[in-house]
Amino acid sequence: MRIILLPYAIADLKEIKDFIAKENPAASRKVAQRIKKSLHLLSEHPYLGIVKVDQDILEWHIPNLPYTIPYQIVNNEIQILRVFHESQFKPAKWENQ
Repeated sequence: MRIILLPYAIADLKEIKDFIAKENPAASRKVAQRIKKSLHLLSEHPYLGIVKVDQDILEWHIPNLPYTIPYQIVNNEIQILRVFHESQFKPAKWENQ
């Protein structure tokens, strides 16, 4: 399935990359590459994520990284809503995120 990064997800990825790059540019590139690989894996296996109760939102916890990707499947596309560090606040509902 095709991956679509929604605006908040794009902003999250830039923020993650910039934050890590301040301390370690090489690590920033590695994390970005691992997130990209995880998105590719998700495109091949769209139901890897955990379905959230009462919503059509799934959450994919990136293996070996402290990041979670909430997403939804719409018209045979995977829409990435956000990419966030697991220590960050996450809303109870992902609507309009």
